[in-house]
Amino acid sequence: MPQPAATPDNKNHQAMAAMFNSIAPTYDLVNKTASFGLDGYWRNRLIGELKNNRAKKVLDIACGTGVLSWAIHRKLQLSVTGLDLSIQMIEEAEKKKGRYGLSHVPAPVFVKGCAEKLPFPNRSFDAVAIAFGIRNVQDRAAALTEMIRVLSPGGLLLILDFAKPVNPVWRFFFRCYFFYFLPLLGYMASGNKHAYRYLPRSVDHFPPAADFCRELTAAGFSHTSCRSYTGGVAMLYKGTS
Repeated sequence: MPQPAATPDNKNHQAMAAMFNSIAPTYDLVNKTASFGLDGYWRNRLIGELKNNRAKKVLDIACGTGVLSWAIHRKLQLSVTGLDLSIQMIEEAEKKKGRYGLSHVPAPVFVKGCAEKLPFPNRSFDAVAIAFGIRNVQDRAAALTEMIRVLSPGGLLLILDFAKPVNPVWRFFFRCYFFYFLPLLGYMASGNKHAYRYLPRSVDHFPPAADFCRELTAAGFSHTSCRSYTGGVAMLYKGTS
């Protein structure tokens, strides 16, 4: 049984948390506008995979403002725990209870923490999801070890994130949009230049899909696979503990 990971670098986590704290109030608006609403479509593909599983308890890592957590709560009525480094993101997630909470199902619980040292016992969840957050993880190997530790045997891992399109023409237009228009839009909405310059750089530095699938396998996940959406702009990875 994998053991809890060593304590990660707190300075890097503090810097990451500070960046996301600063953009939390406008985060949902920028995401929806910048993706032309496709972020919801991509999350629904993840939820569709979760629906086909027998999971009852789900951990949403890097939950941000809780968009995925609340969507799982509403559509599948499962027990959801959201985890994020940013306390401001968590506060935004908790504000949604009045709009999205179901009276007959316990609302998602949101806790502060990092992926590399999950504050949960072994085998706590039937499924682990992380949407648009794996690129922000300081030590992916440690985080994947933690994910498999908190999953029950045969548990499902679902990771959704941006990717670099393979088609050279589509990749050119995607990069122009991602590196120039998105930072401008993010800055206009949030006043933070750094955060929305960081996003495209983090996508650029993330490994190709085949390499990341090998990382999942090396961490101990089986039946790993990936599926691309919107011409390769988004990628959904799957694995079983």
